[in-house]
Amino acid sequence: WGLFLLHFTRRYLHLSSQCVQVMAGGEPENTKQASLVDVPSSNKEKKKDDKSKKDEKKEELSEEDLEKKANLDMLAERARDPDHNIAKFAIETIKTELRTATSSMTSVPKPLKFLRPHYPALKIHYEQLPSGDLKNAFADILSVMAMTMATEGSLESLQFRLAAKSSESITVWGHEYLRHLSGEISRQWKTKTEANEDVADLLNLVNEIVPFNMHHNAETEAVDLLLEIDNLELLVQHSDKNNSARVCNYLTSCAAYAADPEEMSKCYMCTFKIYMKQQQYPEALRIALKADDMDAVRDAMESCQDRSQQKQMAFLLARHRVQYTTADEELSHIISNEHLSEHFLMLARDLDVMEAKTPDDIYKSHLEEKGRAGVSQQAHLDSAKQNLASTFVNAFVNAGYGKDLLMTPEGNAWLYKNKEHGMMSATASMGMILQWDVDGGLTQIDKFQYSGEDYIKAGALLAFGIVNSGVRNECDPALALLSEHLESNSDMLRIGAISGLGLAYAGSAREDVLELLTPLIVDTAGSLESSALAALSLGLIFVGTRNEDIAQAILQTMMERGEAQLNMSHSRFFALGLGLLFLGQQDKADATLEATKVLSHPIQKMVEVTVQTCAYACSGNVLKVQQMLHLCADHLEEKDAGHQMVAVLGLALIAMGEDIGADMCLRSMDHLLQYGELPIRRAVPLSLGLLSVSNPRVTVMDTLSKLSHDIDQEVAQNAIFALGLIGAGTNNSRLGGLLRQLAAYYQKEPNVLFVVRVAQGMLHMGKGLVSLSPMHSDRLLVSNVALGGLLVVLHSCLDMKNIILSKSHYMLYYLVCAMYPRMLITLDENLKPLPVSVRVGQAVDTVGQAGKPKTITGFQTHTTPVLLGHGDRAELATDEYIPVTSLLENFVILKKNPDFRAE
Repeated sequence: WGLFLLHFTRRYLHLSSQCVQVMAGGEPENTKQASLVDVPSSNKEKKKDDKSKKDEKKEELSEEDLEKKANLDMLAERARDPDHNIAKFAIETIKTELRTATSSMTSVPKPLKFLRPHYPALKIHYEQLPSGDLKNAFADILSVMAMTMATEGSLESLQFRLAAKSSESITVWGHEYLRHLSGEISRQWKTKTEANEDVADLLNLVNEIVPFNMHHNAETEAVDLLLEIDNLELLVQHSDKNNSARVCNYLTSCAAYAADPEEMSKCYMCTFKIYMKQQQYPEALRIALKADDMDAVRDAMESCQDRSQQKQMAFLLARHRVQYTTADEELSHIISNEHLSEHFLMLARDLDVMEAKTPDDIYKSHLEEKGRAGVSQQAHLDSAKQNLASTFVNAFVNAGYGKDLLMTPEGNAWLYKNKEHGMMSATASMGMILQWDVDGGLTQIDKFQYSGEDYIKAGALLAFGIVNSGVRNECDPALALLSEHLESNSDMLRIGAISGLGLAYAGSAREDVLELLTPLIVDTAGSLESSALAALSLGLIFVGTRNEDIAQAILQTMMERGEAQLNMSHSRFFALGLGLLFLGQQDKADATLEATKVLSHPIQKMVEVTVQTCAYACSGNVLKVQQMLHLCADHLEEKDAGHQMVAVLGLALIAMGEDIGADMCLRSMDHLLQYGELPIRRAVPLSLGLLSVSNPRVTVMDTLSKLSHDIDQEVAQNAIFALGLIGAGTNNSRLGGLLRQLAAYYQKEPNVLFVVRVAQGMLHMGKGLVSLSPMHSDRLLVSNVALGGLLVVLHSCLDMKNIILSKSHYMLYYLVCAMYPRMLITLDENLKPLPVSVRVGQAVDTVGQAGKPKTITGFQTHTTPVLLGHGDRAELATDEYIPVTSLLENFVILKKNPDFRAE
């Protein structure tokens, strides 16, 4: 009996478990096994799919849903009732159901889902109805239903909306419906404008949608719609203090992706008008500078009545190196940048870096790995070249501090450790050490003018230009001191004076300097070097102004020069001088590009590509990037590939304006390294350097580190120089270690070692307080003068062997145009330093995001003055003060917050 009971119990449990499985919708175990053997896999999957569909249906339709479905089915029938009163009541009930329906973000509201089968029948019935209120109400409902039920591209939602002559606003249907309708309006607008049809009916809808979006946190959708229909003026009308910041940020971001310069200009000018309407004049000025519209700049400056805002705007003009004249003495003083030296030294004292450094402090030779040759052999290797390298390192590191341990002490012993052209560079280094301090600097440099050596006198003239770079002095000392040497019999003195004038008046567009230098460009009796540098200086002085007289003078002298002269390396500066005149001017350079075709010499291609790349600088223009890549695809001999090197540099120049383009450009550089000819490979490191100026990105650093050991020495030299460029003024320790390793590796190669030393000097530029980046104002604006200075040095490096490593190493001093302290200094309304707590962190892109997201991440709190790295952003840590501008960078004026109460 016991065995029988045990067997019976097991059998019962087995059967009951199978029953439970069947009730739960599964299969008994033995059936499963059988199906594994007998049923083909496709049939089994089909059964499972059918089953899951049935299950879903059962899950979807709860009792409540079934009841709602039955009601809506009945209402859909009643809506087609011959009795208009019944039909009207049914329509109103459906309308209420649709408006009150709730759903999740990802699902369609249930009333819309249940009405789907009735949509075709309701459409047919609508067509048969006579005109009147019922037909309008029907159209109203069908317009909403078409949002999910109409075939794509049919624009039925818009058609029914236009047919529904309803008295109530369309905004009652909510955001999702308006978003869908906006998309159809933009498509229909395009069709109608192409056919020259009237768009007044569409404009009426737009006039309802835009105000609703603007006042319900959907500003981005309003901007998108108005961009599609090319009617941005409505934004100005509907902007207020609550939505203007979000609208302007989004519109500024959209401008970068505009189809053409005209559309971009419209975006910027709309943003400008909104800021002006809200009396946010510093922000309006920033946009006017971005649009390169001097009339708008003047309008912003003259409209502003707030004294603190006027001073803040003057600081921005000074940073951007804009030639703006005003009768107001205080504002003129700020715009002239005469205050810069004083504030820079204050920053240095605050950070305790005033003590002068020697080149050996930078080299840290005791940390270098010594090769088998040891130090003794290295000391004998071309000591004059290494002394010259130390001259540049000393100039870069102590730039702006006014004192060093090599040049400023009495006796000038270091000066005579250099030879010939080296003496010129050594004397010119005084200008960089005394940078921005015009009054104090001129007296210290003046003594070198009376030397018996032409090289030292030429260096003094160049130093006068460097010390005046970026600073405007009412006495105009640079012009007085340099103009008399332009007619000198000594070529070196002429070169020193020409370069000095170019650096001192870069971006000033001074007509009196034009009259002095133009004869030197067309003077074919003089040396090609002085003529080319005169063209370059005028290019820098009139950067981005499209001056036709200078362009004609440069093209004329190139046509008159013989082939042998144009084959010389310095002839590239004619091309660059011409390009700088059109920097950032885009299609306005087309006429000059046509004029360059008259040149018969092979340099014509280089001139054309240089002007093109300069004209589209920082534009992110994809078509021009493709054009440059096509040029690089040709496999040419080295002597014919000059234009390809400029095209590679041009890729970075065009793409550096926005982050996505810059990242895509980095990928293109990898392809050029793999498949490009040698001249192209030589230009790639410089292009990488231009993409990341003063921004030591690890990926770029790794690529350049590999190229610094390249089998071709020119590739290696350019890679090492680019390492200095990406780390300029950052004191990056990893980069410092890399350069020390390279110094040990190339200790027997004097030319490469010279470049390594220069790169080390650039890395520690201004003891880490100075940046070479041409971008400022949260990377929105690009200073033409700074970018021009960088381009001069990079174009010189395209033929480093014959320019930088030969007798024209003084071209490195053109970096002074781009040098600027990377600081944030807060001032009170009387321009006195005002230390406050600020949070400094990595900038976060919040454009188009909902709510009030954080603008920085990973921040640290400091007391001003503070340093800002690439991609850093600052915000005030307390509410005690209110900044005059929304962007905390460079000099910021603070006002006392009247509502602040100390805890």
